[in-house]
Amino acid sequence: MHRLGLDTRVDDRTVIVTVEGDLDIATAGDLQEHVLAAVQEHGPWLVLDLSALEFMDSSGLNAVIHIYRAVKERGGSLALAAPNDRVTKVVRLVGLHRQVPVHRTVQVAVSAMEALESKQAG
Repeated sequence: MHRLGLDTRVDDRTVIVTVEGDLDIATAGDLQEHVLAAVQEHGPWLVLDLSALEFMDSSGLNAVIHIYRAVKERGGSLALAAPNDRVTKVVRLVGLHRQVPVHRTVQVAVSAMEALESKQAG
């Protein structure tokens, strides 16, 4: 049984999407669809809260890369927050952490995103 829980909230101008469960071939499209709709509605400054994500495979990585490109095209940025050790290992294995910042907590990610946003605006 593949299950992916998605929840969106906005902190100032940063969109935070909490991803829960398994991100794999069966759920990667759901993530992309949900996140792109949230970005369309709230803006391209995005933090993916991965604290409740238990598993991510290459399909999940591809979805995250697609999301990264989409927010960049809109003039925004993507950060990953609070991934577990297994997810961190996958992200580091393919070098995604070199393009997408990975933060230990959501609050640190949001603070970094706000700093980046104000720097770009200023």
